[in-house]
Amino acid sequence: MTVRGRLERRDLEGGTWVLVTDKQQYTLIGRVPAGLNGQTVEVDGEVEQGFGIFMQGPQLKVSALRAVG
Repeated sequence: MTVRGRLERRDLEGGTWVLVTDKQQYTLIGRVPAGLNGQTVEVDGEVEQGFGIFMQGPQLKVSALRAVG
């Protein structure tokens, strides 16, 4: 799946990346470039089933991430 939204770094439990969309937010699992914090991005990935420690929304395992605009 491909999801577009704003990338945010949150300092919860040592830090996590969150993708915030109009309808949902996702905890991102995988490599995320720090230089894109606060920017609009598109993320390709798969939603992982189960619970995560961050509780910031479903976990999205990142296969690709790119800035938009």
